[in-house]
Amino acid sequence: MRALPLLAAGVAALAALTGCATTTVTTPASTAVAAPVKAVAVAAATPAPPTSKAPALATTGTTWPTVVGSLITYGQWLLANPNPTLTGNITVPGCAADNALQAELRSYVAQRAYVQPAAPELTSISGPTGTIGGQVQVDIEAVRGSETVYQRTRAGSTTHVVSGRAGLTPTGFSLTLIRGTDSHWRFCTVTVPADSADTDALTTLL
Repeated sequence: MRALPLLAAGVAALAALTGCATTTVTTPASTAVAAPVKAVAVAAATPAPPTSKAPALATTGTTWPTVVGSLITYGQWLLANPNPTLTGNITVPGCAADNALQAELRSYVAQRAYVQPAAPELTSISGPTGTIGGQVQVDIEAVRGSETVYQRTRAGSTTHVVSGRAGLTPTGFSLTLIRGTDSHWRFCTVTVPADSADTDALTTLL
């Protein structure tokens, strides 16, 4: 029984030597042709036009109540007029504070929502004095009332309440500020030392 493969091989070799080699054509099994995939256009949510002018920034120098107060005021304006492309005015791109604020603003834009902010009161603030570098730590204590989140209709003519943001009891925050090449300070991280959660607290402060 083992001679059959050898015999077949011998016949094939002989046919090749005498010029009578045969060509074997393999017909592939029929395959289904996939329908072309249609590209799905994804429309990015567009921020609504601002309802008020952005506040001027007073974020140079080392008068920390002025600097921090100005950063917070602009941040609250952003919550009332959500536009993720403007966070770089008060946060350092790539820092935790920027990531947190970007995420919150994108969420509001997607839902056509905005916040009616309640300005926090800074009950204490301390920061470095004298000669300083381009990064500082400023410690504050802040308190603010609750805030309402509204949603615009598609026509943009009416709004309704969708949720609320809890008020802030007197809370201590540690701010890491970085000075840019334009001499303006911006948030890099905002933490609550008494809180073990590993998340940035900028949106809690605002």
